[in-house]
Formats: sequence, structure tokens, C-alpha cells
Amino acid sequence: MTDDIWRWSDELARDPASLAFLPLGEALRRQGQLDVARRVAVRGLERHPRHPDAHDLLARVYVDAGEFQSAFDEWDMALGLAPDHTGSLKGLAFVCFQQGRLDEAEGYLRRAALGDAPDAGISTAFD
Repeated sequence: MTDDIWRWSDELARDPASLAFLPLGEALRRQGQLDVARRVAVRGLERHPRHPDAHDLLARVYVDAGEFQSAFDEWDMALGLAPDHTGSLKGLAFVCFQQGRLDEAEGYLRRAALGDAPDAGISTAFD
């Protein structure tokens, strides 16, 4: 993973408009480097404000930091750009579930289940 982080960081340094911020931010998030991941995601969003995956990345960083409302807002923005964005639908379902809004959570999961890519986790939720 560290080699990938270096590679993506180098690519981003060479080309600040690169989409390398997406895997870089995700790798940093998974390593628990939430402040750095947040900065990477925010800078990426500054260059790509209409990219739903950028909003999804920042939302996942927010969730890991316990900032559920900020995560909800980012996922909501992503859905405004791509109404069938599966990651955002699943994220919104997660936040609603955490907040005890079970009917809303189920609605988001049902929408996510209609997506193009089958997701075993979504199917399991309805079993």
C-alpha cells in the first residue's frame, strides 16, 4: 500500500488535476490518516467539484471521523450529480441507520440494489 501511496502522491504532484487523488485519499483513509485524506479529498473536489466519487470519498472520510451530517451532505451532493451512485446510496443508508431512521435507510438500500453492479452486502441486508 505504501508504494501505491507514493505513486499516487507523485502523480498528483506532477499533475494536480489528476484523478489520482481518489485512490490516494482512499488509501490514506484506510490507514487512518483522516486529516491527510480529508485534505486530499477537499483539494480534489476543488478541481473536480462535479465528480460524484470525489464527494463519496470525502463523505467516507467524514464518517470515519464521526461527522455523520457532513457525510450525509456530501453523499446527497453526489446523488445530485449521479442519482444512481451506489456508493452514495449505501452511505446515506448507513447514516440513516446510525441515526435510527430505518425506513429511510431501507429506501436508500432498495435504490442501491437496483444499480448495475450487483452487491452481495445489499442483498444480505434484505434476507
